Amino acid sequence: MRRNPGQRTRIARAAIIICAIIAAAVGAAAAAWPHSHHPAALARPSCGSAQTHFLTGRTQFLAADPGAPACFVRAARECRSGSLGVTEMGVDTGTSYVFTVEPGTKPCRVTEDSRAYSANFGGSQGALSTVRCHRTAVTRAGVMLSCRGRDVLIPARVSVPSPRSA
Repeated sequence: MRRNPGQRTRIARAAIIICAIIAAAVGAAAAAWPHSHHPAALARPSCGSAQTHFLTGRTQFLAADPGAPACFVRAARECRSGSLGVTEMGVDTGTSYVFTVEPGTKPCRVTEDSRAYSANFGGSQGALSTVRCHRTAVTRAGVMLSCRGRDVLIPARVSVPSPRSA
């Protein structure tokens, strides 16, 4: 049995059209799928890092790198360059912050960079967010900031003894 040459051309065109539709659908799905990694990263904090459960006007650090809180408090008091990483931990989600003192500004300002994270379903990270804060006080208790209309205390020391310091 001989095939009609016109029928062969129609089948080839149909196959090409179907492949193009599939490729377009896959491309659209890939573009719409939520990405778990964003290209921008938080800066490495010059003073070190600390951990807390709640970042508020009454923050208590659960653990910190040796000297990290004191380094940041000194930088904020003297309005000199310095940054501190703070991880606000939940059960399986949280937010990573880096607070950076901006030297040479009057009044002294601090920048808050933050990124939410989740350990669920293989882990993911949110978009990087940056906001300017204002240093409202530096006391023996730490640095009080106003960021996004909320008060944030960066304590001068770890409140709860950590296994690292025991």
